[in-house]
Parts: sequence; structure tokens; C-alpha cells
Amino acid sequence: MSVKKDEAIKDILTDYESLANLVLNQLDILETLISNSELQLSEEQLSVIRENENKLDKWEVKLSDNIVNTIVLYQPVASEIRKLIALYRIVISLERIGDLAVSITNFMREIKNENVYASLSDFISNMMILSVKMVKNAMLSFINKDMDLAIWTIRNEAVVDELNRKMLKKAIGKAQKAEEKKNILISFINIKEMVSNIERISDHAANIAEASIYAYEGKDIRHHRKQELEGKTRLSDDERNV
Repeated sequence: MSVKKDEAIKDILTDYESLANLVLNQLDILETLISNSELQLSEEQLSVIRENENKLDKWEVKLSDNIVNTIVLYQPVASEIRKLIALYRIVISLERIGDLAVSITNFMREIKNENVYASLSDFISNMMILSVKMVKNAMLSFINKDMDLAIWTIRNEAVVDELNRKMLKKAIGKAQKAEEKKNILISFINIKEMVSNIERISDHAANIAEASIYAYEGKDIRHHRKQELEGKTRLSDDERNV
């Protein structure tokens, strides 16, 4: 029983790495596009993103089923159960990040005014870069049992939120000055939705970090993470300027 249990957990971790790498591939494509202020994806990029999304959905179903079956069939000890439950949460967050990546590409293609996008691209790029780094660090926190990376990820969610607020304030200011042309208004709407999806990526990165803390410290801070982090050092200038 113990050997089969260990093999089942090992297989789950291997499949998790495949899922994580697919998500990172999606995010890397997006980060490159946004950092270069590009709105249009090539047919090759679109094909890769769509193919990866189909694979992500299949991996998520497979992993979720295997995690549940392993708990039911092999009766893992408490520490193993925490790790498997944490993995279950992480898998759900990664699948949703994959969905968000696809949504962002769809909104990008609907932006009609490139000048409007270019004027806000610095905010959008900074949000995307930080959100991707949060996802990577959150996953590393689980793989390497690194709680410092988990805490860093959770703290930087506030930085992404602040970037979003600043971007929206600038967008509103420009909207008041611009002529009410249909393509400009459509661009603002799609940029707003695009940025909201980037912010949600950072939310899921924080969720993954919380799952890492639960797996290795047994603390469930999902509904009170701010209180758990009180008393720790505030965000440093380096963290805010990532």
C-alpha cells in the first residue's frame, strides 16, 4: 500500500509540473506581447495558446481526479493530505490562470485604437510582468517549500491592485479629453477588461502561495491573510519597484 501511495503521489507531482509549465508558456507569450506593446498575435501564437488551453483543461481534470482517488484509496498521513489538498487548490488556480490568459488575448484583439493602448502600455506591462513573476514565485514556493517566496507573492498582490487603480485613473482622465468616437470607447472598455484579467492572475498567484503555506506549515490563511502578515516588514522599495 505504501509503495503504491508513494508512486501515486509522485505521478501527481509529475503531472503538476507539466500543467505548471504549460501555464508558464501561456504567460510568457502574453508577457512578451504586452512588453512590446503589441496587440495582434500571430497565427502561430494563437494556435499555441489554443492548443495549450485544451491541454490545460485535460490536465486539470486528470490531476483533480487523481488527487481525490489517492486520498480515498491510499489513506495518506496528515502531512500528505495537506500537500494533496494544497495541490488540488493550486491546480484549480493554474487552470483559471490559463483561462485568463486566453481572455486577455481576446480583449487585446478587440482594442480598436492603438494610440489609446500605447498611452497606457507602461501600466499594463508592469502589471503583467509582476503578475507573471508572482505566479512563478508562488509555484516555486510550493516546489521548494519556500515560505518567503509565498509571503512575497501575497504581499505583492497589493502592488498589482495599486497599478490597476493608477491605470484606471489615467484612462478616465484621457476619456474625458477624448472625442466620443466609437472605437476609442471600445478600446477603453477592452483595456479595462484586459487589465482586470491581469489583476485576477495575481489573485490566483496569491491563492497558490496560500496553498504552499497550508501544505508545509498547516496554516489556512485564505480568509485572513492580511492579519497573518501583520507585524511583518512592510513592502520594501525593491518589492514595489519590481
